[in-house]
Amino acid sequence: MVKKIFTTAIIVGILGICFVPEVYSAEKLTRKQKKEISLLNNAKINFDNKQYDLSAEYYTKAIMVNPENPESYAKRGNARFLMGNYNDAVVDYTKAIELDSKRENLYYNRGIAKANLNLYEDVIDDYTKELELNPVNVNAYLNRGSTHVIMKRYDEAIKDFSIAIGLDSKNELAYYNRGIAKRNKGDYKGAIEDYSKVIELDSKNVDAYNNRGVAKYYLKDFNGAIADYSKVLELDNFFKQAHYNRGIAKLGLQKYDDAITDFNKELEINPKSDLAYYEIGIAESRLDHHTAAIDAFTKAIELNPNNAEYYTQRGALISRTDGDLQKAKEDLIKAIDLDANDSEKYLTRAIIFCKLNMYLPAIDDLNIVIKMDEKNPQAYDLRSYAIGS
Repeated sequence: MVKKIFTTAIIVGILGICFVPEVYSAEKLTRKQKKEISLLNNAKINFDNKQYDLSAEYYTKAIMVNPENPESYAKRGNARFLMGNYNDAVVDYTKAIELDSKRENLYYNRGIAKANLNLYEDVIDDYTKELELNPVNVNAYLNRGSTHVIMKRYDEAIKDFSIAIGLDSKNELAYYNRGIAKRNKGDYKGAIEDYSKVIELDSKNVDAYNNRGVAKYYLKDFNGAIADYSKVLELDNFFKQAHYNRGIAKLGLQKYDDAITDFNKELEINPKSDLAYYEIGIAESRLDHHTAAIDAFTKAIELNPNNAEYYTQRGALISRTDGDLQKAKEDLIKAIDLDANDSEKYLTRAIIFCKLNMYLPAIDDLNIVIKMDEKNPQAYDLRSYAIGS
């Protein structure tokens, strides 16, 4: 009757944004060029010392000496990028491209800067132009693929990562990111294959084990997921949400006591994990430990009072166990205030209304349920009962 909600791991973010500086080529020197090169050398020294603000100042002086040198704009763009001045970096890379549109890595670096400004369509265009200049740039394929993932264009992302793998068959990042794209597309078996390849290349890649565990969970291979999460914890006992994820998989096997143990371990690491308390509530309710379950749901609500499901589960459990029906009603009112698009919440509240002999509001809720889900037989049966009462 109550929707069963199990929260799984958040997929690790897309990796692989690389940074490629340009290479300066010295020409036959004039007096003016010597001054320019002196400024460029000082800029490079400061850049190498991570004094990016000073480096940018020297590149600006070099540009004043020779405003037609694309190298100065490109490198000032690099310094500005590393200072976090992405808009200014884009301006510099654009000027460098105007002066030398065939130069490799300018479009690439501008693409990275635009990615930090969330200009994803422009980012795709820049990586594509970079690949026209250098069709074997593995990093450009990786970054374009990563951008496609952000834009939820998973087929395009998979194509880019596959090309990168064709160019470099041992590129962990390409397999890893392709696994993310496949997982987001719902191809869990394909994702597992890619994460397994990452693990073959690096047996200590904790993120690959974690994400493979997620994919196995979605395939209901709970034992496989537990094995992967256990490996994560072997490699890093403080890995974010690993105990939590393993607990979720144990819930899938109905090993409720073991799941509670893992959720409590998660709370030792992260005492403010409302998700862990919520899942403890789920496990305790399956064990018919109603008081413990209600206490856990209450703690989850204290930590995160804006999660509708927490109120729903607590209110439904109070109702099922003939507890304080007024409190149960308040929980479902709050749950629906937070999420008015879930028919199960209205159905649960209607049941509570019927128990309180509040048949008119129960009928109103059941009409909403039927409008949302016209094939819900329980709603029709309960509405007939309420009308007859």
